[in-house]
Amino acid sequence: MSSTTVPLVAAAFTLSLLLPTTTLIAPPTSPAGVTGADEVEEVLAATPGAPALAQGSTLAEEGLVWEDDGIVTTVPGDPSNPATINIDGEMEIGLGVSASTVLGEGESTPEGTTVFPVEGSADAYALQVLDGGSISLSAVTTSPQSDHSSAYTLTPGVVPVVQDTGAVALYEDDVLVGIVEHPEAHDQNGDVVDSSYSVVEGELVQTVYPTADTAYPLVSTAAVGAFLTRGDYVHVTRGQASGHGWWVRGSSPALTAKVTVQLQYKPKQNSSWNNRGTAGVRVIKPGTAKRANARITCRSTASKQWRSWVDVDLIGYIDTPEKAYTGARTLRCTL
Repeated sequence: MSSTTVPLVAAAFTLSLLLPTTTLIAPPTSPAGVTGADEVEEVLAATPGAPALAQGSTLAEEGLVWEDDGIVTTVPGDPSNPATINIDGEMEIGLGVSASTVLGEGESTPEGTTVFPVEGSADAYALQVLDGGSISLSAVTTSPQSDHSSAYTLTPGVVPVVQDTGAVALYEDDVLVGIVEHPEAHDQNGDVVDSSYSVVEGELVQTVYPTADTAYPLVSTAAVGAFLTRGDYVHVTRGQASGHGWWVRGSSPALTAKVTVQLQYKPKQNSSWNNRGTAGVRVIKPGTAKRANARITCRSTASKQWRSWVDVDLIGYIDTPEKAYTGARTLRCTL
């Protein structure tokens, strides 16, 4: 009997400092500050290694919107609302600047940049919609007197946990749903400035540690991408229990991932889940053209419960050991 693909069994998104931090050169009329969105956008675009902006962003009532292939990325002009990435209406990730930072109304450009001034200072935050629908958030610190900590709010229910590497794992109900790569910051001369993450009252806070030699402004850039982990129900095919795992790229910048799928089995109704057989491992591009597969031969046709777990490791990005689990099914297959 052929297998039937079922809807998403788990979702994960990557929230990663995937981009090199940028250097913002202040305009001559404002040696320590920034001006409008167009000027900031031009400076960011001229930075070596700057990512490409998404083509086709439009200015709508709700803000800057980009949509393609099931992905909808929105950057509201209201600073009290987070920027969001929605994939196929199944999963949404939000990122915003903490309400403790008082921001002015956003100014957007058709190319995909929205700038929020920090009231009472020359500092600003710049949000951009990048190619593929990911979100880039740049914090601009313009003087030694500026606040060198930036606090970010995440999707409600998501808990950030700082790792030994300095990166941050994001959990929802003890399931890994995202990652923030280790923090980086650069000054106006392109020199690296030390920075670190902490968690304060559920918000993710990046703190930058300038020195006497630091040239202002400081700019750090975070890119927010989203992807989906998918798996099908374990099923019986030609006398074997079988399960598949794959992934949907969404707005993630990753091009390949190592996908692992492992079958699990309950020998008795009240027993624990046990791994059975050899895990299927495959490095694949996103989509269903190629999938990781695990299978094991049934010894009888008595009924037992089966499920699988799927682990998607995006190539080139931090990994943690958490896994997504498919729903349990009772199959006529015992070991």
